[in-house]
Amino acid sequence: MTEGVVDLVEAADLPVERVGGKARGLGRLAAAGFPVPPGFCLPVDAFTPTAGEEGEAESTGRPGLREGVLAELRARWEALPAPHGVAVRSSATSEDGAASSAAGQYESVLGVRTFEELLDAVGRCQASRHSHAAGVYRGRVGLAGQAPRMAVVVQAMVDPAWAGVVFTAEAPVADDDQLVLVEAVEGLGTRLVDGVAEPERAAFSRREPHTPAFSTAFGERMGETREGGGPLRSLVRTALAVERALGGPQDIEWALDGTGLHLLQARPITATVPRPTQFGDWVSEVPGARWARMSICDSWLSDPLSPLFATTLFPALIDRWATNWGGPRRVRARSPLIPEPMHGTVNGYAYLRFDFPLSRHPVRTLRLTARWLGFHLSPVERHWRREVLPALREGLERVRDTPLTDLSPAEVLRRIRTVEELSARYWAVIGGLAWHWNTTEWLLGAVLARGGRRTKGLTPGSLLVGEDRFAHRAERALDRVAAAGPEDEERLLREYLRSFGHLVYSLDTAEPTAVDDPSMLRSVVAGRRRDGAGEPGAATVAPGPGRDPARRLGRGPAGVLRRGVHRWAHHWSGVRDEALHHFTLGWPFMRAGYLELGRRMVRAGLLDADDDVFYLTGKELGDWVRAGLSDEGWRDAVRERRLRRQWQRRLDPPDVVPADARITLFGSDITSLALFGVERGEDRADSLSGSAVSPGSYTGPARVIHELSDADALEKGEVLVVRQVTPAWAPLLARAGAVVADVGGALSHGSVVAREYGIPAVMGVRTATTRVGTGDTLTVDGDTGTVRLRSGP
Repeated sequence: MTEGVVDLVEAADLPVERVGGKARGLGRLAAAGFPVPPGFCLPVDAFTPTAGEEGEAESTGRPGLREGVLAELRARWEALPAPHGVAVRSSATSEDGAASSAAGQYESVLGVRTFEELLDAVGRCQASRHSHAAGVYRGRVGLAGQAPRMAVVVQAMVDPAWAGVVFTAEAPVADDDQLVLVEAVEGLGTRLVDGVAEPERAAFSRREPHTPAFSTAFGERMGETREGGGPLRSLVRTALAVERALGGPQDIEWALDGTGLHLLQARPITATVPRPTQFGDWVSEVPGARWARMSICDSWLSDPLSPLFATTLFPALIDRWATNWGGPRRVRARSPLIPEPMHGTVNGYAYLRFDFPLSRHPVRTLRLTARWLGFHLSPVERHWRREVLPALREGLERVRDTPLTDLSPAEVLRRIRTVEELSARYWAVIGGLAWHWNTTEWLLGAVLARGGRRTKGLTPGSLLVGEDRFAHRAERALDRVAAAGPEDEERLLREYLRSFGHLVYSLDTAEPTAVDDPSMLRSVVAGRRRDGAGEPGAATVAPGPGRDPARRLGRGPAGVLRRGVHRWAHHWSGVRDEALHHFTLGWPFMRAGYLELGRRMVRAGLLDADDDVFYLTGKELGDWVRAGLSDEGWRDAVRERRLRRQWQRRLDPPDVVPADARITLFGSDITSLALFGVERGEDRADSLSGSAVSPGSYTGPARVIHELSDADALEKGEVLVVRQVTPAWAPLLARAGAVVADVGGALSHGSVVAREYGIPAVMGVRTATTRVGTGDTLTVDGDTGTVRLRSGP
C-alpha cells in the first residue's frame, strides 16, 4: 500500500480508516462533479503511530510524517494552485460519520501561505486528536478509548463574498415537510462556524421550485423571490443533489465568490436541527404601514391564516368593525385619517393597521374621536340583545332549511356569504361591548389598587367569577355525559354539541369546531370517568371573594364606590360571557358549506381532499363557482400553501411591525392603548413572563399541546401549555392545574375562562410552547405573571 499523498478524488474510493471522514466526503463530492476546491490528503499511513504526541514534531521536524512523505508533500504543495493560501484541516477516522460528526473538535488552520506554515499546521491537526476537549467529546458519544487515527486535508482557499452552512433537512431522516436552512456571513465562514457572528438566514422548500418559506431581507438582497431565484436557490439545488449523491441529509459548508459556488465540506446530519423560529423578517407588505397584533388578531387568531379565511371572513370582520366608527367603506376611502387596507398579514399572521396620522389632521381627529365615542357610548348592549343577536339566530335558522346537497354551488356560496355577513355584523357590535367590559375591568382594578389594606390581595379576576356562566353550564353537561350509561352517552353528547359544538379553537374556518371533531370531548369524558364523574371541581364556581364582595369592599363612601364599580364590572363580565358564547354560532355552517364545495371540487378532479378548499383564495373559489374557472396547478398550489402555513406556525409574531412602530397623538405615545391588556416582562433562563390573568400559584408537570389531536394526553393536575385559549379549549381546563398560553392578555376570553375554573393562568408568554417541554416542572404565578421552569420532573 502506498504511504504517499493522495488526490481528493482518489480519496473517494479509499477506506475511511485510511483517509478519514472529511477527506472521503470531499473526495466523493469531487468525484461526483460537485464544485470542490482543489487539494490533496495526507492519509493515516503517511504518519507515524506517535504523530501529534507531545514533542514529536520538535524531535523530527516532520510533524510525525513517515520517511519519504516530506518530499512528496513539498511537490504537491508547489503544484497546488492556491493564490489565497490553503486550508489545512483534520480528517479523523471517526469524523463526519453517520453516528457522530465531531464538528469543531479537531484543528483547522486557514490562510497557510508557506511550506513551513504548512508543516506547523499539519502538526497542530495531529496534536488536536490528543486534546482534552476531543477526549471528552468522544466519551460523550460513546467513542471513549484511544484517540482515533487522523489524516489531514490540504485545500486551496477561496476569497468568498459570502460563506456559510446549508442544512438540506431538519433531521437525519428527511421528508418534504421539512425545510432547507441556509445560514451565511459575509467573507469567510469561520466566524459563523466558530459561533462568534450572528448569521443571515433564509429557508426554502425541499420541493421544486424551492420557493422561500419565509420572506427575509437577506433572501431579497440575494435576489430570492417566490417567482424567481438567485444564488441561494442554486445553492439549495446543489445541496439537495449532494444529499442524493451521499444518501442522506447533509450539513454542508459552502462559499460563494466571483467564480461561483464552492463546497468546502459535507457531513451527515446526525441530530435534529433546532426549529428555525428566528427565520422570517417582519416587514410590512404595504410600504410605510404600521401594524399591531391587537384585538381579534391575538388570542382569537394565534396561528397563520389560511388563504381562504385571509381573503374572505377576516376582511369582512374588519370592514364591519371599522364601519362602526369610520363609516362605510366609501366614506373611509375619502378620509386621510383611516389607512387602507385596515387588515393584513405578515408572514401569514393577522395584523391590524395603526398608522393613523392623527396629529396631522387635528379637526378631523376630533370628529373621528367623536364618532368613535358616539358608537361606544350608545346603548350598544340593547342593540346587541334586541337586534344583532336575534338577527344572527334567525338567519342561521333560515339557512338550515335546505340540505347543502340539494343546492347548486352558487347557492352554497351565497349561503356561506350570508352567514359571513351575519357573523361580521355580530363581531362589529362586540367591538362596542368589549369597550365596556374592558373599561370596567380596568376601572375595578384601579379602585382595588387604591383600597389599601382592605382590598389587599383582591384582583378583578378574583371578584368577577360568575355563578352560572356558560363555562359552568358546559362543565355540568359534560359531567352528565360522563355519568351516563352507554345507552345515553351518544344522545347526551349530541345535546352538548347542539349547545356548545359551535365553539371554536381558532376563528380561522380552516380549523375544525367541536361539531366537526368531537374527539377532544370524548377524551375529556373518558378522563372524567377515570377521575370519577360528577365530582365537585370544574363545574363548581371558583372559590374566592367574589361570593361576598360587600364584606371585602368596605363601607362608607369609598366602599360604596368600590361596590358600585364591582356591580358594573360584574354585569359586563356576564355580557362578555354571553356575547362571546354566541359569536361563533355561524362557524359550523360556514365550514359545512366550504367542505361541500370542496367535495364537489374533488369529484371534478380539481383538489385532492375536501379541506383543500381552505387553501384556495376567495377569488379562486368564487371564479370556479360563478364561471367554472379553474387552474390545473391548484393541487400543487394547495400543497405549497399548506406547507407554508405549517412552516409559519414556527414563528413568533411580534406585537408590532416594524419593531419601532408607535402611535402618537399630538406628541404623546399612545401605543399602549392599542395593546391594552397585554403585558410583556423579561424572560430569563429559568423563567418566562406574560400577563397575569387568573390569580393563584400552582406547581406541576407541564403538558405541551400543539394540536387538538394531542388533547387526550392531558392528565389531571398537569399544567396545560398551549398557543391560545379560546372557548372550545374550556373542557380541558377542568383537568388542568394551571394554564400557560403563548398569546392573550388579561382581557382575552381565555383569561375569563381560566378565572371561572379558579386555576392560575399566565398568558401572552409568547415562547411557552417552544421553550417548555412536556414533563418540565412549572410554577405558574397568576398574580405576578411569571412562569418558573425546571427541566424534567
